[in-house]
Amino acid sequence: MKQILTICTLVFFSFVFSQNSQLVEIETNDGNIFLGSIMEENEDGYILKTQDGIQINVPISSVKNISKIETAEVEGQVWRADPNKSMYLFAPSAFPIEKQKAYCRDFCLVFPSYNRGYGNNFSLQAGAFVFPGMKFDNIPIVISGKFSLPQFGPARLATGMMYVSVPGQDTSFGAGFAFGSATFGNRFTHFTTTLGWGYFRDQNQWDFAEKPILVFAGNIRASNSFSVVAEYWLPPEIDDPTNLPIAISGRFIGRRFAVDIGGFFFKEMQGLPIPLINFTYHIK
Repeated sequence: MKQILTICTLVFFSFVFSQNSQLVEIETNDGNIFLGSIMEENEDGYILKTQDGIQINVPISSVKNISKIETAEVEGQVWRADPNKSMYLFAPSAFPIEKQKAYCRDFCLVFPSYNRGYGNNFSLQAGAFVFPGMKFDNIPIVISGKFSLPQFGPARLATGMMYVSVPGQDTSFGAGFAFGSATFGNRFTHFTTTLGWGYFRDQNQWDFAEKPILVFAGNIRASNSFSVVAEYWLPPEIDDPTNLPIAISGRFIGRRFAVDIGGFFFKEMQGLPIPLINFTYHIK
């Protein structure tokens, strides 16, 4: 266990103090993608310089899309930042989605959602819990918002709230989670601690929990296309926290998509873990 913690610590600090930079990605109409720094820009187009020092002329008429992306240079290779930095498996990080960026996500095949950034601080999620055989009128609707504060020293802070509306013919019931998060690290490797208070609504009556839920989550980047994501939820007043599951997955990262494949692991687990799979596609 100590060896695992030592390796995680070394990986974490190697990324925190690595040389991160922001490069420009230009996508052309014929499907080519160029990554580098803009050396010159005029009415005719762009002159882009790659990390290898190659200069590329890109006519303005050929440009389909141009965007800035966060990168890191690791052993001579350019790694792209994880597009899913704003979330782990289910728990949030303090990173925002960012202005005009959006993605669709499906958590464990039962929680599809649409996620969008408004400005560089506010993130909004809208989704639903959909189970096989459930009537459309009984599908719980989920709305959540998160406000991310600017970077402060080594940490970034955020606060937000999730609300789940449970429809019914004779009742009006809801539940949710109000939280505050602190994230340490950068967009490649980061760890987050979250304190959250659950609450319930029955008609016009609201009831907030007195003690918070504690959440630990981390994302350790292993390569340009792979990272390890872990998440642990600790509700209050649990007699034996060691019996609670920890969610661990491998995250396969593409340019616009990410897939989490893993499971929920228990201390005295027998057989295979409960499977966990997420799909994410970034629209913008």
